[in-house]
Amino acid sequence: MNKNEKGSIKKYNKLAGDYDLSFDGRFTVKFKRKILDFCNVSDGDAVLDVGCGNGSLINAISKKAKIKAYGIDISPNMIAECRKRCKNIDFQVSGGEVLPFDDNNFNVLIICCVLHHLNNPQKFFMEAHRVLKQGGILIVGEPYFPLVIRKFIDWIIIPIHNAGDNKMFSHKSLKRLFADNGFEIAEIYKKGTVQIIKGRKL
Repeated sequence: MNKNEKGSIKKYNKLAGDYDLSFDGRFTVKFKRKILDFCNVSDGDAVLDVGCGNGSLINAISKKAKIKAYGIDISPNMIAECRKRCKNIDFQVSGGEVLPFDDNNFNVLIICCVLHHLNNPQKFFMEAHRVLKQGGILIVGEPYFPLVIRKFIDWIIIPIHNAGDNKMFSHKSLKRLFADNGFEIAEIYKKGTVQIIKGRKL
């Protein structure tokens, strides 16, 4: 287990019971609302939320259609919260760089404000491509900051706080991860601190 994973587990285990009232919980609300708009699902679709937190996003998506819903999170306390709140969803404790699922398993995969926690985002994209069906959809939501602020966060804030973050993504670097890992970009949203990209597995 790497340093980022240890930091994330420690932080989110503490936040699990009151996540919706925390800074992180409030900050991610606008991302989740837009991802819900981007996420078109049909009855029978298999949908995975990576870094699902307390399950609020995958639970909201599960109300759009009769899907097979799954969520994973590295925090055991978060998954315990998920299981209390959402009885009809399959939740597992897992990180985001090795996904515990078979190849070609999902129609939709979502990762919301989690990619910057991962030590190896490239590995996540490879795994996402593996577990998605042909033509499957990957939706990534990540905070956006201008270059100077992004570098300040990467070089000063992240090392000081040691809370599981790795690095922030520019819009260009996020799009490159899609292109380099077998996804064509279908939709892009970027406003203020919110950037969301929806890609399709080629």
